[in-house]
Amino acid sequence: MEQLHRQDEPFLTALAAFTAGVAETTVGRYDDALRHLREMRDLAERFDNTWLAAGSRVQVGALAAVRGRLDEASALLDEGLALSLATHNTHNVSLCLITFARLAFVEGDPERAALLAGAAEGPRRRAGLRAWPMLRRGEAELAAQIRQTLGADRFDHVYAAGSRLNQREAVAAIQDPRPSTEEY
Repeated sequence: MEQLHRQDEPFLTALAAFTAGVAETTVGRYDDALRHLREMRDLAERFDNTWLAAGSRVQVGALAAVRGRLDEASALLDEGLALSLATHNTHNVSLCLITFARLAFVEGDPERAALLAGAAEGPRRRAGLRAWPMLRRGEAELAAQIRQTLGADRFDHVYAAGSRLNQREAVAAIQDPRPSTEEY
């Protein structure tokens, strides 16, 4: 990344910082991850890139959730969601949704977590996209944890209902702390 700094290439440096931050989060190097993700945020703000600013907030929010800082995570995810919706970028919105699913699971609401995890996957699948390779393992592990908690049948039912939600409905599910999942 130092070479990118010397070339004054903020976009590529921000992407490298994002990649490093996600990888470091995955292996439990949280302080290093936070440093890289904050660098991404600072670069995004320096050259006014909403897409990168959204991604940085969502990833720092995900890191806060992993570290048990739920209020901080929620505030960062709210900011990241607002910016992601402004970019109209399916990957960023899906990243917000899966991170909100992780937060719901950590908060002890596995049904809402299953609904939001499905809501993250649905738009990607409809657009012919997949989760970024560096994020797939974490998403699969989260889904397995939720499935184990809810049971396979209930998880499959609620996840499938989430995958059918449109963007407006998915955002409403984030903002409603107790959506009714009985209908699913």
